[in-house]
Amino acid sequence: MDIYNSRRLSGTTTQIMDCTGVYAFLVEGEEKAVLIDTCTGVGDLKGYVEKLTDKPLSVILTHGHCDHAGGAAPFGKVYLNDADLKLVQYHAGMDMKMDYARFCNPEVCGAMSEEDFCPVRTRGYSSLRDGQRFDLGGVTLEAIQVPGHTKGMTCILNIEERTILFGDACNNGLFIWAEEATTIEEYLESLISLKKHEQRYDTVYMSHGDVTVDKRVLDGSIEVCREVMDGKADGQPFDFMEHHLLMAKKTNEKGERADGGIGNLVYDPKKVFRERT
Repeated sequence: MDIYNSRRLSGTTTQIMDCTGVYAFLVEGEEKAVLIDTCTGVGDLKGYVEKLTDKPLSVILTHGHCDHAGGAAPFGKVYLNDADLKLVQYHAGMDMKMDYARFCNPEVCGAMSEEDFCPVRTRGYSSLRDGQRFDLGGVTLEAIQVPGHTKGMTCILNIEERTILFGDACNNGLFIWAEEATTIEEYLESLISLKKHEQRYDTVYMSHGDVTVDKRVLDGSIEVCREVMDGKADGQPFDFMEHHLLMAKKTNEKGERADGGIGNLVYDPKKVFRERT
């Protein structure tokens, strides 16, 4: 099995998938290129990308988790929101990358050693700010911060093409319970802010599962947050490793919402509301 494979999604964007099933996205303008996320760090992502483009390349990380930031070490300029700088230092470490890869694809990654992964990044990161734009020559990318899954979680809008990478900002089973996540209350505020950009895009890209999803996933996620806060969520038990969590809306055997809706999340009932003083 090849570590990486790719397919063209549009005139500017190529989806890259690694052997763990996570996606990175190469966006090319007339003058420059940007790689959005770097997968888990298995194999030689930089070498693979250099076969796809010869344009000057920089990297944007949507957030600091190992399956998005794990392959950042070989690249020069790498942007990451400052709110995830502490997270990336441990989450994109070698042990975390290897454990994640083995968990996702034990058949391929189970026997891999440290030498099969790129090193841990020791160079710093450039600050990725909310509203920051990247001019690639006829293609303009804009960063939209959406704290929730992590506090530095950032969506990337392709302005001219009217596409947006939600990534792990919202999807059909978003994890929003770990230490680096916000509360559900704060996450709802982020989604409402993201909705202000809704008329600027037509196509939504994801980082896992189906690469495109109906843009109504945002409305569905907002609805689910409100149900959790109002105590009206289904609260289906969801165990992940040693964590005992809840899935907001009941799902069927395919992992889809049983009620036919879209947008769902996995949460800790102790982390719904922000602390009041």
